[in-house]
Amino acid sequence: MERIVWNKTPFYRLMAAMLLGVGTSIAPLVLLMFGLIQFKIMSIVGPDAVTSSFGMAAGIASVAIVVLSPLGGMIADKTHVRFGRRRFWMIAGSIGGFACMMGLAYATSMASLIFFWCIAQFFYGLVSLSCYAMIPEQVEQSRFGRASGLVSAAAPIFVMTGSILMGVYADTPVDLKIAVVCAVQLACGIAAALMVRDTYIDPALLPKKDDGVNPFKTGLRNFYPSFKKYPSYTWALLTKLFINFSNAGLTMLTLFYVARFRLSEAEVFQIGSYTGASILLMVIAGVAGGWLSDHFQKQKPFVMGASLITGVCLIFFAFSYNIWSVVVGYFIFNFGFGLYNAVDNALVNRILPSKENAGKDIAIMNITTNLASSLVNFVAPAIIALGVSVMGDDGYTLFFILLSFCSVASFLAVIPIPEVGKAPFARALDESDEHEPVQAASQVNEELSDRHMSQCVELKKA
Repeated sequence: MERIVWNKTPFYRLMAAMLLGVGTSIAPLVLLMFGLIQFKIMSIVGPDAVTSSFGMAAGIASVAIVVLSPLGGMIADKTHVRFGRRRFWMIAGSIGGFACMMGLAYATSMASLIFFWCIAQFFYGLVSLSCYAMIPEQVEQSRFGRASGLVSAAAPIFVMTGSILMGVYADTPVDLKIAVVCAVQLACGIAAALMVRDTYIDPALLPKKDDGVNPFKTGLRNFYPSFKKYPSYTWALLTKLFINFSNAGLTMLTLFYVARFRLSEAEVFQIGSYTGASILLMVIAGVAGGWLSDHFQKQKPFVMGASLITGVCLIFFAFSYNIWSVVVGYFIFNFGFGLYNAVDNALVNRILPSKENAGKDIAIMNITTNLASSLVNFVAPAIIALGVSVMGDDGYTLFFILLSFCSVASFLAVIPIPEVGKAPFARALDESDEHEPVQAASQVNEELSDRHMSQCVELKKA
């Protein structure tokens, strides 16, 4: 079978495009949660019903992205256009996201708002997935850490910039804010697509067996990569899921401040303004960690160390009764989480089962964030109530202890994954022609067998 030749974009031009594409496709969805969607819902249902309506809409949107994200990645992988499948969906996803955000901005009912919210997530997800998938397709493995560190900095930088600008233009109507945010994304998404090179994959060059990943032919059978063939993929997914459980628990910090430290609303927002600077620490940790992992050609020590840092911080939260020590712990936690994200993304790029299905496989990895957030938010009240009855305190001691166990589980799940340069045989199939390693192994076996037979013949003659 003729081997696919992957077009490569110069590294720093690719990174600039990835920063634009990833940052501006994630930022609109995050910025919605910074008051935009809440005030939009309030304009539809009124202030009395906004809490319950927002909870319902956010729940539906979270479930939708868990289903739609892998579907979008699979569709992107199966797109064969001369323009390039990644470039195509960076532009098409930006256009679709813009249309849906405008529909959301001018929605007049909760049904239409939820619909546009869900579909906007789908289209913007296609943009970010297309960007993520270009890293294993175009970047050398020795630069995975640097690439992942830079790309992991994109979303925090754009979210922080967007939140600052929304504060500066606080008096601007919500509809106009949403329109400006999605217009900026549209321009940046198109610019990012035009900056990169892409590869046209002729369907005739793909394996005829298709490995069972085309649901239009085989349904959802083998949609998830086989654990038997690709065990590292499942271990990588588990470590990401557990660390996201730990991170999702920090959404309860506002209520934790009120329950343990008796802070007022104004004091909570004041603490939030202090801790917001930890985003910069997260970015620095990610970029530095990615560079160091490439320099030392090691990934597991960084990922495992970062997991332990988050676990220690959560234990610190559990037993701390000083608000400023919690603030310091929050900074250290974000340092560890930023380090984890950058190097773990490089690890994921390395152990992906194939480049051809990278979008779908990365999308499955990415839903761990939404899945963990949904589950933690669902069970947190019950765990805190259990902590109150069992330990007789505010309930958060037990809550943070259990979250620290998730960080330990994330640490343990990294252990079975091979280190850089020690990838399993299944991964090697993707680095060259699909049948060459198998043929080479068969030739070695035949040579050994022939050698053994000749030795036996010589012994008989003797």
